[in-house]
Amino acid sequence: MKHTQTIWKYHGLGNDFILVDRRGEPNFTAERTREICDRHTGIGADGILALMTAPGGLPMMRVFNADGSVADMCGNGLRCFVRWLVEDMAFSARDVRVLKTDAGEQYCEALLSSDGRVNAVKVNLGAALFAGEVTIDVGGRHYEGQDLFLGNPHFVISRAPSESEPAIAGPLLSVHEHFPRDTNVEWIHTVDRRHADVVVYERGCGLTRACGTGAAAAVAVAVGQDLLDADCDITVVQPGGALIYRLESATQHVYMTGQATRVFTGEYEF
Repeated sequence: MKHTQTIWKYHGLGNDFILVDRRGEPNFTAERTREICDRHTGIGADGILALMTAPGGLPMMRVFNADGSVADMCGNGLRCFVRWLVEDMAFSARDVRVLKTDAGEQYCEALLSSDGRVNAVKVNLGAALFAGEVTIDVGGRHYEGQDLFLGNPHFVISRAPSESEPAIAGPLLSVHEHFPRDTNVEWIHTVDRRHADVVVYERGCGLTRACGTGAAAAVAVAVGQDLLDADCDITVVQPGGALIYRLESATQHVYMTGQATRVFTGEYEF
């Protein structure tokens, strides 16, 4: 039985999402997710962020990618989710300090202005789990990079890509048989020890204007290769804009700080 429900659209550096309260409701099917996210016949988005309640009562963010798959976590989405909970869903900043995702608990800080609005969101993304350096052959070319997990699986290539490379190689690398659950693919170019440029091909979405966990994974790799400094703010520029990252050497945790933008709110028939 169909029913109408309030939805919100947010974006983090152009990585855009539909946000909806699904507490007590079933998960979206892959077909329904694709319909909603279609940019020609649906609302249009890189994914859906659904509010659910985890066992124990914690608020939970479940991420449905535009292709219908379910992601473990989403860094840009988490910033949008925190601002949405505080400004639109009557959660307090204290309520959103710990959020559940399919990648585990995420520790967040809503940075508030004097009028209680969310200026930015800081997220502790945890420590990267490195699987090692691998070489992948696709499209008649060798790609050397780091295989790791940070919120999601990632394959990080430590060089600047050519202009067309992410669009051509990204889809092939992302679904290569080496990665049993597919992977995000990142190219990182370090400008200096506190600045880097990153391009991400995101599994389930394709080329995105920004990817929070993808940039974090790239920073973790670059710090490990002594290309970026630990224990300081690092500005990472993606096609959609810049985010601030910091890798703490004592814990190896990567922190991300950035804004989230509300696009609109409306009604949708589910």
